[in-house]
Amino acid sequence: MNKEREPAIEVNGLSKSYIINHKNKASYSTIKDDFSKLFTHPFRKGAATDSEEIFWALDDISFKVNPGEIFGIIGRNGSGKSTLLKILSRIVEPTSGEAILRGRVASLLEVGTGFNPELTGRENIFFNGSMLGMSKREIAAKFDEIVEFSEVEKFIDTPVKFYSSGMYVRLAFSVAAYLEPDVLILDEVLAVGDAAFQKKSLNKILETMNDGRTVIFVSHSMSSIRQLCTSGIMLDGGKVVYSGPVDGLIEKYTLENDKQVSLGRGGKIGPDWQNPESIIDSSYFTPHKVYITDEKGVKITDPLPNNEDHWLVLEGTAKKEDSLLNIGYSVWDDEGRELLYFTLSTDGPQSQWPKIGKGKFTLKGKIPKHLLNAGYYKLKVIASAHGKEWIYDPDSSQIRLEISVRHGEHESPYWKDGRGGSFAPIF
Repeated sequence: MNKEREPAIEVNGLSKSYIINHKNKASYSTIKDDFSKLFTHPFRKGAATDSEEIFWALDDISFKVNPGEIFGIIGRNGSGKSTLLKILSRIVEPTSGEAILRGRVASLLEVGTGFNPELTGRENIFFNGSMLGMSKREIAAKFDEIVEFSEVEKFIDTPVKFYSSGMYVRLAFSVAAYLEPDVLILDEVLAVGDAAFQKKSLNKILETMNDGRTVIFVSHSMSSIRQLCTSGIMLDGGKVVYSGPVDGLIEKYTLENDKQVSLGRGGKIGPDWQNPESIIDSSYFTPHKVYITDEKGVKITDPLPNNEDHWLVLEGTAKKEDSLLNIGYSVWDDEGRELLYFTLSTDGPQSQWPKIGKGKFTLKGKIPKHLLNAGYYKLKVIASAHGKEWIYDPDSSQIRLEISVRHGEHESPYWKDGRGGSFAPIF
């Protein structure tokens, strides 16, 4: 077999089990207790007693990653992602199966991974490089680039135990990215740090693919997964429930979240928000349905192509006619943390304001084509009595949908893959 065509990562039948003890015992043990266990169960390995059970964090998973690929791993908390990454990083041994990684491997699984807190930033760079098998001369040749990218020049000779979490992750990411491992394993690395550094890190990860390096990328941000990865797997309960191209990966994740996430007041998050019992109410109006349609008014439940106009539709009942009432929607990133934009019915000239009389009404808010980039977003209905109060404010409105936006047909032959950022307008 030609070695150049071998997978960079090959996982075959990988499983990992842990023993859970259900005894009500103290949270500590003495040396005497430990010696007692050693002599009473000297050869026990993996067998559970009546007060214990075996928990399978990973259960017979297999996949391959090609050289130069950015491979996504997604799944809800507790699905087995962290266990898998620890096995790939040689931190944890599997119970059965094998994980073959070809070449030098660098991992950034959490803030400060691989750093000695007593050493300075400078010393940790050389320490990490030596762990990768690099010579002092090779590390020195990359040193200035690492420090410049990390933005911690002032503190490079300060022990890293005094670093903030943001400084930690900036330096750790810079070391992992610039010391040129063959395989780079990143777990939620973009969740820490400011927006500017996150953008810089995204671009650096994309550069690694051009250098032929392989990246395992784990994130809860579907927009980052879509932008960076070409394929991946989804884990659930320690099993692989999807393996394949990134569009199908995100669609699977979206559908599973729609099944499992609820609003807490009885409504479902999904392609259609309904509130027939009026449990979310105000003194101005009662919302009944929220959904997305195409230009012809046909309800859309699939990922929205971003080269077509779509409409957010709200059906409700106004309790009174009030000229101060304005209604609109807000758009948030996939984690609901960053407000991208919001719009209200009174944003334009007064002659264009919709007149909402007492009784049933339907409002449509446009989501223009070529605005949102491919990704995963949260849309919320917002409303206010102008100048008086928020009725449903952009931060806490519970009238919301989660949508997936996909790339439509590309007008430009140069943008066959994703573009950076949350927006992808054509100016």
